[in-house]
Amino acid sequence: MNMRLPRATPKIMGVPVSIDTAKNLTKAGRDIFLRRFVTDDVKQLRMDICMVCPSWQHTSNRCKECGCQMKVKVSLRSSECPLKKWGRHNDSLDARDTGIDTTEHKEGTEKSSN
Repeated sequence: MNMRLPRATPKIMGVPVSIDTAKNLTKAGRDIFLRRFVTDDVKQLRMDICMVCPSWQHTSNRCKECGCQMKVKVSLRSSECPLKKWGRHNDSLDARDTGIDTTEHKEGTEKSSN
């Protein structure tokens, strides 16, 4: 019986090295080149969600899951959380709709404030 053990994803300077990493870096580079940034409200909401996540590294402002510098990642339209806590931002007709599901974040904030 030939059983394979799961392979650990290699990392360079805390960033996972994979096909997905290359795709995400390409999207991020395109957003930066085309100046596709989210509004300050969306950026702040994303950062608030990240800062209470267990994968947040306070000393480096990085995510342990994807290795990204979150101050940059939260500002890009095509970026999304690897844990699905927030997704890509799409323009909507309702300016109050940030395109982010904050249900889990609100529940976590309510628990921590009690």
